Amino acid sequence: MISLGSGLFRSRLDKTFDDRTARFHTSVAEDLRIFEDDIDGTEAHDIMLHEQGVIPLESLKLILSALEEIRREWHRGEVVIGAEYEDVHEYIEAHVIEKIGVHSGGMLHTGRSRNDQVVVDVRLRVREETLETCEKVLGLVDAILTKADQHVETLMMLYTHGQHAQIGTFGHYMMAYADVLLRDFQRLMDCYGRVNRNPLGAGPVGGTSIDIDRQRTTELLGFDGLIENSIDATSWRDWAIEEAAASAILMASLSRVAADLAEWSTVEFGYVELADEYSSSSSIMPQKKNPSTLELIRGKTGEVYGALTELLTMVKGVPSGYYQDLQGTKPPLWRCLDTVKTCLEVMTGIISTLEVKKERMQGRVEGSTTVALDMAESFAEEKRLSFREAYRLAAALVREVLEKSARLQDLKPTDVAETSLRAIGKRVEVSEEFIRDTTDPLSSLLRRRSQGGPHPEEVRRMLEDRRRQLESCEADLEERKSAVTTAMNRLRKTVEDYLTG
Repeated sequence: MISLGSGLFRSRLDKTFDDRTARFHTSVAEDLRIFEDDIDGTEAHDIMLHEQGVIPLESLKLILSALEEIRREWHRGEVVIGAEYEDVHEYIEAHVIEKIGVHSGGMLHTGRSRNDQVVVDVRLRVREETLETCEKVLGLVDAILTKADQHVETLMMLYTHGQHAQIGTFGHYMMAYADVLLRDFQRLMDCYGRVNRNPLGAGPVGGTSIDIDRQRTTELLGFDGLIENSIDATSWRDWAIEEAAASAILMASLSRVAADLAEWSTVEFGYVELADEYSSSSSIMPQKKNPSTLELIRGKTGEVYGALTELLTMVKGVPSGYYQDLQGTKPPLWRCLDTVKTCLEVMTGIISTLEVKKERMQGRVEGSTTVALDMAESFAEEKRLSFREAYRLAAALVREVLEKSARLQDLKPTDVAETSLRAIGKRVEVSEEFIRDTTDPLSSLLRRRSQGGPHPEEVRRMLEDRRRQLESCEADLEERKSAVTTAMNRLRKTVEDYLTG
């Protein structure tokens, strides 16, 4: 039996790589992630070749048997691939040939290039990772909706420019990120539709003269369709860049939540407290409880941004066709996917166990001038002032109470009347009830009934709607997961039928 060893792809060359160049050139480390995907892709390709009359049945059985033996070796942890192999594709093909000989084993790669082979492997892996990420996004959305439901009426300060802006609720705040994350989910699902396309059969760049059936491998591997143009199929990594871009946007969402909660967990705010299992302490300061997991999520956002930038930079100067530069797109893509999934898991745990300090939040809104907008709107609506007049009057009242270290709640009807003459040149008469209703934080909140606002009834309506959206998203995700599972089970059943038939 002839063994071609690790020089399987170097028949054109007289000399092998030296050790340093071999280590520089190999992609084995990053290829380990696609080891089984390469076996799956190869089995589908060779089953198709047999059905097309290219590979005899006995040779197909030998190939499939060898591939399954290698899969079992992989599962047992017996596979060790050194730098003498350029990639896992060479390792797998060489070991098939070693097991069954070059006559049958040498048919394995018929009508296929490493260029379309590696892309199909990476697409198979990325689609799985995308579905996993989507599942984790929905898990976080579920945790957020649960927390929002618990705090529909928990008053809190809303900020713009880091300054007191309006009175809202913590439930309303949580709902905002549920909506953001549902969009992140949709972006990933849209991206999935472009990832789950079959490049196999494109050859190196210009197709093959072998009588292949690309629709059959598409069916066997559970792809949604073809990357039809052979140059496009092997040359482009826009789908990988899009995956990283959607991941970067998702991480921006997580980072902003992390920034809020980290700040709100300080002694100065005291709005929330992280569970101990998501906090760290100091090596020297006994009193410290640090929101380190939130800080790490913020920091790891930079890793994902870096992966996106690396991918964009890596492909920008590569001419059409396959070039070795594209080998380098795998490590940043893997890092990106791993980081996002971990951050989603940690953030889900943080939200689920987060303690919200209701009294502290409500205490911050009591006596705040944040109700000034509500007062201005009441002047406009009930006293028939133009909004700009109402705004000027409310601003003047704010200045006066601040100068006196008082509160808007402390105003008397005479204060409003006298200030209105100075501020807008007309006397505005109000009752004590008017002042009480427009300066009370809860009354302020309940007066605002605009769609999407923080009124408890509106938040409850949105909660009900987002629960329905979440269920719909879960159903869509399950449909795609089921389609992949069904296809891969069918492929394995086909392999089994050939081996036992």
